[in-house]
Amino acid sequence: MAKQMTLDQDYIDSYSKDFSKKICDNHFNHQKRISGQEIIELSASTQLNLMVIRELFVDWQKQVDSFSQNPYFDYSDSKVQEALATFMNVLSRAISIEKSDFEPLLTKAVSKTLRLAIEPVSFMEQTLEEVTKDHASQIKELKKYIKWHRTAWEPAADDLAADPGNLFWKQKLYEGFEKEADESMQPVVLLDPFQEILPLDFNSLVTEAPETIEAQVEPEVIEEEKVVSPHYIIEDKETSGDQQAGDATEKEPLETIDPAIVWAKFDAEENPYMKGSIAQLKEGMGINQRIMFTKRLFQGNPDLMEQAIIELDETESFYEAIDLLNHSFVKSLNWDIHSEEVMELLQLIFRKYDSE
Repeated sequence: MAKQMTLDQDYIDSYSKDFSKKICDNHFNHQKRISGQEIIELSASTQLNLMVIRELFVDWQKQVDSFSQNPYFDYSDSKVQEALATFMNVLSRAISIEKSDFEPLLTKAVSKTLRLAIEPVSFMEQTLEEVTKDHASQIKELKKYIKWHRTAWEPAADDLAADPGNLFWKQKLYEGFEKEADESMQPVVLLDPFQEILPLDFNSLVTEAPETIEAQVEPEVIEEEKVVSPHYIIEDKETSGDQQAGDATEKEPLETIDPAIVWAKFDAEENPYMKGSIAQLKEGMGINQRIMFTKRLFQGNPDLMEQAIIELDETESFYEAIDLLNHSFVKSLNWDIHSEEVMELLQLIFRKYDSE
């Protein structure tokens, strides 16, 4: 069974509604409408303000698309296109929205901003796919509205804008986020302005997904004249040669990670997105992984996780790193070494040393 971490959409929806209600109650208490300039200055989070503007223009574009499908006029005519662009330009400076229309717009923007902060890779992947499908020419417009992680996703967006049929933009997107090392892009930092309006419960933002059975087809590894399946990455260190197999009174052997089998398992895999050398574990650790490792492996203690990563980065070999895990964390923190989070951590360690 594989345990995975995912965003709790119910919590996000609830928080987004409550957050938006507080903002709207405050603004519309003394004003009937909100202008474009007031949206830009809506909160201390510039990214949230821009996300509201983007949502507004996305809805507007849908209306324009519907309007342009009228069969009685030629909207492809150059003069019509020019006049339409001028019209939209003028109208964009006349934004005026009532509370009943603005609150759901803000709620949607809050939800998307939370996803951008916590799951930036999947958010940008989905966003780029949607824009490419509907309006490939608007990919570059994203730079106006999405400022977070821009250096990570911009190269992929540029490739996609230049060639909407590009098949490798996702790989560039993943690589961009893997290289990102800006501490100011951590969720806690990005979402700090939200706390001033409505406190966030980061533990509630992420939850365990339902367990699923994972079919594993792994090549067998020959070791010491025995066939060993890479799925069983354990080493029964407390099992004595004199121990009777049927003795039910004996204590269950402690499971620890066997570095030789783990190495063989990952070395046999061919997923291009999951292999590749990294100089430091922190470089290859995504935001979702950081949250998952902290919550599931290090008892919700971010300082403990940071210390573990520092110690792992100081090891000089894959075997030394696994030995550190076995002696310092696997037993003391009671890890399930077959769990999804342990496997992802082991894969990061493998990527650090796979050039050996």
